[in-house]
Amino acid sequence: MDAQNQNWDDLRFFLAVARAGTLSGAARSLGVTHSTVFRRLGAFEERLGVRLFERLPDGYALTGAGEAMHETAIRIDEEIIALWRPSMQRSQGSNWK
Repeated sequence: MDAQNQNWDDLRFFLAVARAGTLSGAARSLGVTHSTVFRRLGAFEERLGVRLFERLPDGYALTGAGEAMHETAIRIDEEIIALWRPSMQRSQGSNWK
């Protein structure tokens, strides 16, 4: 897998499913359809060559590989939020340091 050719938006979908535990919950949080989350997650797992979630009757649970990715994805998400926070505050007229 070539990291430069990855769609980093896939991490948002991965995190949404991990947080919600269901495709429907992830879809609501992302503002997309259930089927979009299903397709994106499946394509992401295929590119990675690993299953990130166990599909259970009542939702999705992280696999061992998913757990390992989850910790890293959370850190990346936090860094992205920190990266954009100053420009968002400026655009809203807030003082920032």
